[in-house]
This record gives sequence, structure tokens and C-alpha cells, in this order.
Amino acid sequence: MEFVDILLKRIEGENELKRPVNALICFSKVKTGKALGALMNKMVRFRPDKSSVTFLNLIDAEQAKHIQDENTYKSELFSDIIQLSEANKLSVRTFVKQSENYVEDILRTADEYNCNLVLLGIGSSVFNSSLWHKYLKLREENNLPEAALQQLDEKAASSLNNVSTLLARNKLSTGIFVENNYLDANQLFVPILYKEDAYSFPYFYQMAKNTDVTVTVWDAIGLMESDQKFQKLFQFIAKKTDGRVKLWDNNKKIELNFIQQQDLMIIGFNGWEKLIGSPLSWTHCLPSVLIIKDNKQTLI
Repeated sequence: MEFVDILLKRIEGENELKRPVNALICFSKVKTGKALGALMNKMVRFRPDKSSVTFLNLIDAEQAKHIQDENTYKSELFSDIIQLSEANKLSVRTFVKQSENYVEDILRTADEYNCNLVLLGIGSSVFNSSLWHKYLKLREENNLPEAALQQLDEKAASSLNNVSTLLARNKLSTGIFVENNYLDANQLFVPILYKEDAYSFPYFYQMAKNTDVTVTVWDAIGLMESDQKFQKLFQFIAKKTDGRVKLWDNNKKIELNFIQQQDLMIIGFNGWEKLIGSPLSWTHCLPSVLIIKDNKQTLI
């Protein structure tokens, strides 16, 4: 089955969209975890009652030293998230774990709780377009990730290594959420730079079911013009969301002021790497970003 047919099945028939989501949300920083929790709730608000979210706050030894009482810490961290999730009829689990190997603990937790989606939240100060582009160039020049990592500072190297390893080893659909002063997701920007970037469609479609959300899709490769199935899929989404999803006019240049008005960018992983390597003037000023690596079986 062609992947456009998979998307048509997911969205037009909405068969898979009626199945529960069992998401694992992983993060280190409190601010990032709360932002990702709010985003996830907005994304699955219209999903069935049996959907669940498992929050995993991974901390290092230094962070653990500052936690005097774990129950108090968990209450302060998760109270708002739990209240929001329960209001949306989501089952919630919360964990705080001191970890020496983030990737192993994420994979183990996802397996233990039978998750079908993994979302990793990370701050823009330690994972951003400039850092990842530098990492890719170093890796390409040195052939080995280890050699590239040696030329970055320790914190950045560790974060990039964790992201790269998780993407390589995780068999589930994965989202990397790069938090950059996230407040809400009312204005969404979705670039399509590769055909496979269309796997972002189910994600922004779920978001656009919220009446306060507007989505602008930048079809940079003319996918909707060249493929009738994709055109049909997009028209279906636009109709179902009362026109809140619209195409960017490719006769117009995307300016920095437009990017600065966006709350969130959703993009496929290959498209992300292509975008940050492009000469576009606004790639260093991106809002919060959700980078999708789909395993072709995602339930979002």
C-alpha cells in the first residue's frame, strides 16, 4: 500500500483515528514537560476515552540533589497536567526517575506500558536548528558520530546523542518537541519539503479539530498539485476543519514576520534536516517545533 493510501485510510476513513493513543512523554526540564503535556492534550482532545498518557521526568544526579521530597515535587510538577488530562478523559501515569541512560529508560518504559507513540521534549537551548545542522556537518565530515560529538560542548553533545540514538533505536512513531517559549498552539506552520513529510498530516489534523487552531501548510514541492490523492486528502482535511487548514501561496515569499507569528511548526524529520540546511533567512528564528519520525503505524 502506498503511503498516501495509508494516510487516506487514517484520515478520510478515520478508522485508526478512533483507536486509543497510548503516549509516552519524556522530558528533563519542568518547563518543557509542562509545555509538552499541554500540547499533547490539545492533540488528543478528540480521541476516545481509553487513550492514556505516561509522563516520564528523567533527571540527572545534580537535579536529584535539589528534590527534597519526591511527592511534593511530583505534585507541583504534574498537578496542572493531571487536571488537564483528566478533564480530557485521558488516563495518566506520572514518573520521576534519576537516569544515567535516558534512551534505555525511555525504551524500557515505552515497552512496559505498551505505548504506541513516544514524544521527547527538549529545550531549544540544547537542541535547535543551528546545533543540529552543525552536528550533521560534523558527522558527515568525520563519518563517525563520536568524532563529531567531541567538537561540541558536553551538554549539547549528550542531548544530540540521545536524540540521534532514540530515533535510530525506537521502533515506535517518535516526536521530538523542541520547546521555545511555548504558550499555546493556535497558529501552526507545516512545511512539506519531502513527500514523506506528509506523515505530519494526521498530527496537524488532530490539532485543527480545535476551533482556535489555524494551520498553514507550505507545500514547497507541489505535492498537492502533482498528486491527486494528496490533493483529495488535503481537501478532505480543509473541509473537516471548516477551512482552518490552508495552503501557503507559493507565489509569495515567506518572511520572518510570518514565522514569528507562529506558535508551533510541525515537520517530518527529513524535512527538518533539509530546512535547517537551506539558505532561508528565518530558520534560526523558529517557534517551538514538533519533529515527526513516523513508523507508518502511528495512531495520531
